[in-house]
Amino acid sequence: MKNKKGLLLSLAGLLIALCVVFEYGMPSDAAAKAYFVDVHTNGKPIQKNQFSGYKYTLKAYKKDGSSENITFYSPDKLAKNKKFKIHVTNNQFVANYKQVKKLPSTVQYYAEQ
Repeated sequence: MKNKKGLLLSLAGLLIALCVVFEYGMPSDAAAKAYFVDVHTNGKPIQKNQFSGYKYTLKAYKKDGSSENITFYSPDKLAKNKKFKIHVTNNQFVANYKQVKKLPSTVQYYAEQ
């Protein structure tokens, strides 16, 4: 009886852990587009409904080197004169960001032109 109870608790714990990983780890990156940006301006502070953060309009590069001007909203202020890899959702909010030391070579080539 104790072995069955322990096994059920272990399986329940494993199931909960898997749900947490898929809910918080996967959707933001899978449902968002990845861009590389070189932040050269301060973001414009913005208060919109229940969102408080910063609005940026920057030239963004995809991994293949193609670029486009995008407007996105970040909950955190991105450091000026730094480079970031950002994941932007369909509603223009930053789901995830990471500061990078240098841009990938394909992106760097187009960014310098």
